[in-house]
Amino acid sequence: MTDSGLRLRILGVWALALLVLVAGCSSVDPDPQDNVDDGLPITRGSVIDHYATDLMSIPPSALEDAVAGLHIAYQHTSHGSQLINGMNCLERYPVFADRFAWSDSGNDSTALDLDDNGIPGCPDLSQGDEIDEHGVTPWVTATRALLDNPDNAHINVVMWSWCSINGHDAQRYLDHMELLIAEYPRVHFVFMTGHAQGQGEDLTENSVHYNNQLIRAHCAEHERWLFDFADIEAYDPDGIYYWDRAMRDNLDYDGGNWAREWCASNPGALPVLLTTGEGVANYDGCSGCAHSSSPEEANLNCVLKGMAAWNLFARLAGWDGGAQPIRTSSVSQRCRERATAE
Repeated sequence: MTDSGLRLRILGVWALALLVLVAGCSSVDPDPQDNVDDGLPITRGSVIDHYATDLMSIPPSALEDAVAGLHIAYQHTSHGSQLINGMNCLERYPVFADRFAWSDSGNDSTALDLDDNGIPGCPDLSQGDEIDEHGVTPWVTATRALLDNPDNAHINVVMWSWCSINGHDAQRYLDHMELLIAEYPRVHFVFMTGHAQGQGEDLTENSVHYNNQLIRAHCAEHERWLFDFADIEAYDPDGIYYWDRAMRDNLDYDGGNWAREWCASNPGALPVLLTTGEGVANYDGCSGCAHSSSPEEANLNCVLKGMAAWNLFARLAGWDGGAQPIRTSSVSQRCRERATAE
C-alpha cells in the first residue's frame, strides 16, 4: 500500500467512526451473549493513549470495579514489561497506599488480578509472527490453549505486546486478533502498537509507523480496545509531540531527551515524583525501565505506561473515561491533518 493509500484509508476510517458516533450505534453488532457470565459490561472498545495518563481522574469506584471484575492474562518480553514496571512504581508509591495494588497470582482479592507473562507457548507478538502447524500464528495457538483450559475460565482480558513491530505483518496480526475475538466473545482482547525506533513518520510498508497506523485504523473502524503504546511515548505530559523527530524507545529525539527536559521543567509534578522519588519519604523512584532507563529521567516512560494501564483497566471494568468520546489516537489525528492538507 502506498503512503497516500494508507492516508486515504485512515481518513476513510475516521469518517466512518464519526458517522458511528453521530448515529449512536456500533459498527459491529454486539453478540448478545458477550460477557454474560464474567460480570463485565458490554462496551465498545476505546483508545488508551497519551490522554489516558491522568491517574487522579480515575474515580476510586472505577478502580474497585477493575479489582473486582478483571482477570487479566498479559504476555510480553522486555518492552512490554514497561507497563508492569510502571504499575510496580504506582503500587510502591506511599501516598497511594494500596490503591494500585495488583497480584500476579490472583490470590489477593483486594488487588488487581493480572497474570504477568501468563500465556505460555510464545514469548511475544514479534517472535510469534509466523504461521505454525495449526495454520495460525503461535501466539494465537498459545491463547487458545490458555482459554480452552477449564482452569482458566475466569480470564476475561487478554493482552499481548510487541518487542519490535518493525518489519512484521501487522495485517496478519489484525486478522488473527479478529479470529480470537470471534472465538471467545466473553473475553476482551486488547490490541497494542509498537515502540519507537527512530523512524519517525515513515510509512514504508511494514515499518513501525506504517504498522502502528494500520492497527489504529483497524481499531477505530471496529471499535476495538487499543493500548496505544507508541502514542503514550510520542508525547510529553504537556502534549508536545516528538515522534516525528527521530524519537527512540528511551525518549531520545533529535534535540535531546524529552523526559529529562520535562522532568527538569516540572519539579514536584506527580509523574516526576513517581519517576525520581525526590522528596518522597520511603520511596526511591522508578528505575530499571526496560530500554528506557538512561538517562534516569527516561524511567518516566514506564511511569506513564503504568498510569495508562490503570486507565485501561478502569475502562474495561465500565468506567466511561470521564464521558470523553471514543476517538483514535492523536498520532493518527496528526496524519489525518497532514493528509487533508496535501
